[in-house]
Amino acid sequence: MSNPPVTRFIELDLLRTLAVVMMIVYHAAFDLSTYFRFSIDPFRGGWWLLGRATVTLFLLLAGISFVISWERRSQTCTFFDCCLHAWKRAGQLLLIALGISAITYVIDPETFVRFGALHAIAVSIALLPLFRRLREWNVLLGSAIIFFGHSIAGLTVNTSLLLPLGLKPPAFASVDYLPLLPWFGVVLLGLALGDILYIRLRRTASLPPRALSVLAMPGRHALVIYLIHQPILLTLFAALARLA
Repeated sequence: MSNPPVTRFIELDLLRTLAVVMMIVYHAAFDLSTYFRFSIDPFRGGWWLLGRATVTLFLLLAGISFVISWERRSQTCTFFDCCLHAWKRAGQLLLIALGISAITYVIDPETFVRFGALHAIAVSIALLPLFRRLREWNVLLGSAIIFFGHSIAGLTVNTSLLLPLGLKPPAFASVDYLPLLPWFGVVLLGLALGDILYIRLRRTASLPPRALSVLAMPGRHALVIYLIHQPILLTLFAALARLA
């Protein structure tokens, strides 16, 4: 007898919790370096690796989660209905991302978020229906996009319109920049992993202990934490600086 479809994959929530913790640690280091003159360089060495690993984990999970959401919906909906659901979700995330752009522009017009992590995830979700039926072939396609994205990383153009594709104008600066090339390739790798690991919404690995459910809770609210953690960190650090 086969196992029934799983309604919630706690292991994915645990991985999101891990990504959230990594994000908070990295952004704490970034804030201390940028705004409080701590001798930390978040763009080199271990801190840089932590930042890249955090982004990679979030994007892989976005691809895996898309597979699970798509498979659930496709059991009762047409392909077009599944696309509409994905595009609606992408639109919601993009509106939030544009709000982040507006807020950071008010704070600093020189380095505001033009195309950051949330922008990249929103656009990726909108594009993923086009790649859904490629399944494991997305490993090759995703790897090719990553390679190509890195190969053009040093190129500059005299426009900001190509920022989503990884082509930057000279002297470009932003506190958060995540172009589709190469990062959409990571999302496609997650899409392929979802097909490999979560076939027909059933686990291919053992279930983590139930006691870990508490640790999974932050992962279930990753978007909310993403939106509020920076104001909280900056407020906390500012208060501590006044006390020092």
